Amino acid sequence: MTASPSTDRSIAATDLRTAPLAEVRGVDLRSTARDFWADEAALWDRLIATWAGLDEAGWHLPGAARSDAGGPDWSLAEHVGHLADWQELAIDYVATAEATGRWPSDDDYDSGDFDRFNERRRAPWTTMPATSIVARLTVSRPRLLASTRRLPLDTIRSDAVWGWVHSTLHGHYLDHLGVIEPWADQLLVRQVDGDPFVADPRTADHDGFLDAAREIDASFDTLIRSLPRDHWGAEVTPGWTLRDHVGHLADWMAEGARAVGVHASGAGWLADPKEGVDAWNERHVAAHRSERPGETLARYDAAHTEMSDAVASLSIEDLRSPDGWSWAYDCHYGHVRKHLAMVGRWCVSQARNAG
Repeated sequence: MTASPSTDRSIAATDLRTAPLAEVRGVDLRSTARDFWADEAALWDRLIATWAGLDEAGWHLPGAARSDAGGPDWSLAEHVGHLADWQELAIDYVATAEATGRWPSDDDYDSGDFDRFNERRRAPWTTMPATSIVARLTVSRPRLLASTRRLPLDTIRSDAVWGWVHSTLHGHYLDHLGVIEPWADQLLVRQVDGDPFVADPRTADHDGFLDAAREIDASFDTLIRSLPRDHWGAEVTPGWTLRDHVGHLADWMAEGARAVGVHASGAGWLADPKEGVDAWNERHVAAHRSERPGETLARYDAAHTEMSDAVASLSIEDLRSPDGWSWAYDCHYGHVRKHLAMVGRWCVSQARNAG
């Protein structure tokens, strides 16, 4: 975890939250001209925005990066867990250093073989739910910041200490953003395209379906429902505001519930709109653009309840049938997860600005 001073290439205009990673790496974060704590806050914001909107299954897919110790490929869950793990380790060794003046050495960690040390500590992150991993990371950060803030900045920037403080705070974020950011980008694109991240989601029964829906609902609540309503009218994706996205979800949930009702009447499954899905979408979104955000959200909640009840009314055979699954999944949580992947990072940035 030791680090050497970098060349002073600080770029005052560089926004650490949004600039290309190559540019961020060119900034000398150790320079006395930098605000150590502001830099940490900016890179923290960038880190936690990377996975916004990604569903649980995506967190545990291997492929984020190869193991440097010869093990299986690492997942997003393991990378983020690794960050939390080192923050928790740092809380202890910073406390020891405060009390005794002794900082760790590389030899304290598998004789300096950090690859082997980290590989041994992949559990429990491998199977831990994403929300629990993020909670551990989120809880450990202010504890570590509180202890490091007691250190003089000259001490933090010294050769003996820099690698043990910076490299478990924003130095560590930056190291892993090189893996986490492009991997999360790939996963979010796949999610928008409808990849369920599991072999066959249709193996779920009603309880499994609704359990998965509740996970997505929790993400919806965190990212969208808590966002101040005065942000709902801003454009998120080309031509569409957040209100448009939420209203669009409500439109299709209502249509899905109608399709289940038509099927239950014996008239068969509805076909796609004759005008085409894109034209149908634009017509319905345009028809509700005068709504206030609260009205759109109320319409979403009503349609969500209606769709959930419709899914519960289907036989397991109908639920798993191609037509039944298409209407149930693609109008319910399968649709919500697509749009969360589109708007998640935007929602996080807006919430930060609102705060």
